Amino acid sequence: MSDTAIVNNIADKPIKVNKWESNAVKNALDDACKKYFKETLNFTEDYKLMDGRLYISFIACLFSGYALVYDWLNPFPKSRSVLILCVIAYFILMGILTFYMQFIERSKFYTGKLVDRTGLDPVSRCTVSSKLKKYDDKYNLTLEYNDGKDKTTKSTQTLLTSVGNYFDENGVLIYDRLTDDLKKLYDQARSNARKVK
Repeated sequence: MSDTAIVNNIADKPIKVNKWESNAVKNALDDACKKYFKETLNFTEDYKLMDGRLYISFIACLFSGYALVYDWLNPFPKSRSVLILCVIAYFILMGILTFYMQFIERSKFYTGKLVDRTGLDPVSRCTVSSKLKKYDDKYNLTLEYNDGKDKTTKSTQTLLTSVGNYFDENGVLIYDRLTDDLKKLYDQARSNARKVK
């Protein structure tokens, strides 16, 4: 029972980052957004987008492992053609992975679905992506919402604001300010999805 209390206390600690490090700031804001969708809105995270990256990486590792084992069992002159084939396959897969991350995954960090417990409404889906340039304070958050009635229609809302609105002078995240903006963004996306129908 004491272990549970310790875990809860750690989770409730305020998030503090070096406010001059853009990657740390972006990651803290992204994690807070995930927390809001999971805990407050009761979305369930959908890992399909991340799984695609893991499958491509796993296949590339299989080629590397096969080349290593084959070369160990059949030293270099005999394993030359297999090593060449595995190296070419590895670099092709790394190219596919780069394409996947740049054009399919893009800057999406959360994909979730909201299942109606009664079973009357279709599954709503939400995808959240963000951008924060290295020497810029503008945090660009994009939310795509689909209420599940028409799978092709998505409502997209964007929030562009300074990261200074969410962090105090010490670099501590002010979670309530972020969740207020997220609530407005989510409500606007839902109402726009209804208007499209």
